[in-house]
Amino acid sequence: MAGFVQKKHIKKTYNNILDIIEIREYKQLETELKKYIFNKKELREIEMAYQYAYEKHDGQLRRNGDPYIYHPLSTAYYLAQLKMGPKTIIAGLLHDILEDTPYTVEDLETKFGEEVANLVESVTKVSYFAKENREQLKSEYLRKLYLSMAKDIRVIIIKIADRLHNMLTIRNLPEAKQIVIARETLDIYSAIAHRIGMKNAKSFLEDLSFEVLNPVDYQKTKALMDSDSEKRTQSINAIIADIDQYLRKEKHIKLLDIFGRAKTVYSVYRKMNMVGKQFEEINDVLAIRIITKSVDDCYKILGFIHQKYTPLAKRFKDYIATPKNNVYQSLHTTLADNSGNIFEVQIRTEAMDEIAETGAASHWRYKEGEVVDIAKKQKEIDEQIDVFNRILDLDRQSSFDDNASIKDSIENTLKEDLFTASIYVLTPGGAVKTLPYGSTVLDFAYRIHTEVGEKTIGAKINGVFSPINTVLKSGEVVEIKTSSKQEPTHEWLKIVVTAAARNRIKKYLSAKMTDENIKDKKEENRLIAKKVEATINAYINQKDWRWKRKSNEEILESVKKLGFASLEDFLLAQAKGEYTIAEATDLVYIDKNYSKDDEALENIKSKVVNNLDLKNDIVIDGITNIKTALASCCMPIPYENVVGYVSKGSGIKVHLDECFNISNSEDQKRLIAVQWNSAVAESHFYTTKIRYYGIDRPNLLYDISKVLTSLKASIVSANLSSDEKLLTSSGVLTIKIKNSDQLNQIISAIKSIPSINEVERGYKQR
Repeated sequence: MAGFVQKKHIKKTYNNILDIIEIREYKQLETELKKYIFNKKELREIEMAYQYAYEKHDGQLRRNGDPYIYHPLSTAYYLAQLKMGPKTIIAGLLHDILEDTPYTVEDLETKFGEEVANLVESVTKVSYFAKENREQLKSEYLRKLYLSMAKDIRVIIIKIADRLHNMLTIRNLPEAKQIVIARETLDIYSAIAHRIGMKNAKSFLEDLSFEVLNPVDYQKTKALMDSDSEKRTQSINAIIADIDQYLRKEKHIKLLDIFGRAKTVYSVYRKMNMVGKQFEEINDVLAIRIITKSVDDCYKILGFIHQKYTPLAKRFKDYIATPKNNVYQSLHTTLADNSGNIFEVQIRTEAMDEIAETGAASHWRYKEGEVVDIAKKQKEIDEQIDVFNRILDLDRQSSFDDNASIKDSIENTLKEDLFTASIYVLTPGGAVKTLPYGSTVLDFAYRIHTEVGEKTIGAKINGVFSPINTVLKSGEVVEIKTSSKQEPTHEWLKIVVTAAARNRIKKYLSAKMTDENIKDKKEENRLIAKKVEATINAYINQKDWRWKRKSNEEILESVKKLGFASLEDFLLAQAKGEYTIAEATDLVYIDKNYSKDDEALENIKSKVVNNLDLKNDIVIDGITNIKTALASCCMPIPYENVVGYVSKGSGIKVHLDECFNISNSEDQKRLIAVQWNSAVAESHFYTTKIRYYGIDRPNLLYDISKVLTSLKASIVSANLSSDEKLLTSSGVLTIKIKNSDQLNQIISAIKSIPSINEVERGYKQR
C-alpha cells in the first residue's frame, strides 16, 4: 500500500495510519497501550488477560507453525492503535478462547466480568457463522453480522481487527481458501469498515484482498503508481510548502498539520475501471490534507486557496454542512496551479480527521475515568450512522413476514442498498438519509417509511416540485408529498432501484391482488367449518358425551398439537375427508380419559363453603345465649342425642352422647345436659361426614353425587382412595344436610348403589 507524504515540522501529526504488522511480544502491545492508558490497574488487567490467553492457547499453532497467541496479540495491537478501552482490548486478546479452547462464557464472566464475556461471545457467534457459510453468503449470516453491529459496534470493530491480521497472514493458507476469504473480506468486511467510517481499515482490507483475488492487476496498478511516484512526491511537496507559507505567513491561519495523502492501489484500480479513466487522468492519486483548529478556519482556508489556485468546476464537496452517513466530515476541492498540476485538497479539523480515519471506533476511544454506558454509546452511533436503523428495519420486516421471498431478498437488500456507491440526501429537518447511487424520489419516500412510500405523489427537491421518478443527487433537500388517494402500481417497480422499496411494493401489490379473493374464500370456509362443527356436536349429543366435551381453550390446544393454526383449519380438513366425524371428535372435542367421577370431583372442588352462624342452635336448661360450638370430632346434627362438655376457655362443646372423646373422659363432672333449639336448627344446614366402602368401578363417585343431589344434600369435600390390586374403593365425604332423618335416607340410598358394600357415619372408628 502506498504511504503518505508528510511535512515534518510539527510535533503532533494527524495522518492516523494503522501499523498493520504481526507482533510477537506483549511488550510491543504494552508500549502502544501506555501511549494513552495511564491507569496502572487497567494496564494490569490487560496484562492478566494476555497471560490468560497465552495459557489457554498454549500448544496451539497457526498454519505456518507459529504460536497461536501471535494472532490475538496482533488483533489487540490494532485495537490499541485505535485507542480502544481496556474492556475492548481484553476482548480482543480473548476473542478466540470460546471457539478454540474448552473454556466457557461463564468462565470468562467469572474472570473478566460480564461486559468482556458478552463481547467475546458475540464475536465468537459471528465468527462461527461465517465459517459455516463461507461457500455461500446467506442472508442469515449477513443479518447476524449486522445485528451484532447494531447492538454493540465494538463487536464488528474487534472482527475487523481480527480480519486485518488474518489477511496479513493469508498466504499461509491454501490458495483456494485464500480466494474464499479474500472475496468475503472485500464484499463484506471492507464494505462494513467503509459504512462505519473506518477508512484506514477499509483501505488495508481492500488492498490485501485485491492482491489475492487479482494479483496481475494489483501488480500492474502498483507499478503505474510507483513509476512516477518520486516526481509526484516532489511536486506535491512543493505545493504543500507553497500552501503552508501562504496560509501561515500571508493569511495568518493557525494550521495543526498539512501533509500528502496517497491513494490506495485498489481505489486507483477501481477508478480506472469503473469510471474508465487512464492513470494519467486521475488527479487525486496524491492529495493534500490540511488539519486546522476550527470549522471557521476550514472555510477561511477554502476561500484563501480558491483565491490562490484555480478551482475545477463541479469538483467541490462540502461534507461539513452535509456529512456522509458514516459521519465523515471534510471540505474537498480540486485545484490547478500555474504549472498545470491538478491536485485535491481536503480541509478538516482535528476531530473530523480522527473520525474520518477511525469512524465509529472514535466513539469508543478511551477516556480515563469515564463511566461507560454501552446503550448510550450505541445510541449516539445509531443517531449518526443510519445504517443501523436500516438493518433493524430489515430484521423486523423479516421477523413479521414468513414469506420465503422476503427472507431470501434480505441478502440482496443488504448487498444492493448497503454495499453500493451512495448518495446523501437531506430531509427538510436536516436529517441525512443514505441511498444507493441512482435512487429516485420514490426510493427516498420508502426509506422514510413504508406508509409514506405507498402514498407518495412526488417531492419538492430544493423547493421545486418533482415527480416520483426523479433521480436524486447528493446534498439535495427532499420533501416528500403524499395523497391519501395514492397507492402503488406495477409501474412503480420500474422506478425504484433499492431492493427494500421493490420488496415493499411487490408485497403491497400481491396483497391487493388477492385481498378480495381471500375475503370470499374466508366466508366460504367459515360456513363450511360451522356446518362441520354442528355435525360433530350432534354426534356428541347422540353418544351422550356432553360431559366429556373439552373447554374451548382445550379444543384449540388439541388443534394446534395436530399442526393446525386454528379450529377452522381443522374443521376444513375434516370437510376434505382427512378425518371422519368420529376421529375428529376423539382427537379434538372430547377427553376420552375423562370420567363422570372426574366431573363430580371437579364440581365438589369448585364449591364455595359458607360457614353459617350457628349460635343459639343448642339450648341449655332453657338458656339460649350461652356460647356453644358443635364438636368437629363427631359433627352432630339435629336431632341426634347430644351432650355438652364445658371446656377450658372455649365455651361449651356439643358432642354426640356416644362420641368416644367424651365417653372416655375422666372428668365426667364437666358434662351437662343440652338439647336442640328447633326454632334455630330448622333454618340451618349442618356439616357432617359419611364413609363408604365398595368395589372400585368407573363413575362410582358420580353415582353417589347424583344420589346426594336428589336428596338435597351437597358435598363440601371428598377424600377418596382405591386399591388397584384388590379393586376396592373407599372414601370420606363431608356433606351439608338438615338433620338426622335426611342423613339416614342418604345412608340407605347410597347402600343401594351397585358396588357399595357399606356406608356409615364418618366419625366412627373402623
